[in-house]
Amino acid sequence: MTSKKSALDRELGRAFVERRQNLRDIASRAGKAGADEVVQDAFLEIVAYSKGREIRKVDNLLSRIVRSVALRRIRDRKKNSGLFWSEAGEGLVDLAADPERSLIGAQRLQRVMAAIDAMPAKRREVFLLHRVEEMTYPQIARRIGISIKTVEKHMHLAMLQLSDTDD
Repeated sequence: MTSKKSALDRELGRAFVERRQNLRDIASRAGKAGADEVVQDAFLEIVAYSKGREIRKVDNLLSRIVRSVALRRIRDRKKNSGLFWSEAGEGLVDLAADPERSLIGAQRLQRVMAAIDAMPAKRREVFLLHRVEEMTYPQIARRIGISIKTVEKHMHLAMLQLSDTDD
């Protein structure tokens, strides 16, 4: 096992050195300034991923994970732009919105949070694992020991419950 692991470590190192510029180009989607950080984060993810797994096409995996990390950075930046958590605890507030829209948004957020709190424990757990921790249905099913169909059912019911808050 150690010889396989050493060979994989050498292969990963070789691939990173040889493809560094190509990986930086892929990572630059998240912004030129953060490209090196994206490549470093991707390297850490690959090292963690490779533990106990056989990797056949290191170059393909590198490109895919760098692309994934870059897209996550973009998504996170979009999600957090123009928003802050108010110190008074009202929740996320859009700084660009006028006062009336801010009030409406804060009230809607309170209704949604109340609806989430009112969900049965398992449904709330499934919903939060999917929407907040961005886990897939199979990951959620494995984590809490239920079937994928049950995860789908909980998500469907959660979304119905949340859609009722808009009425």
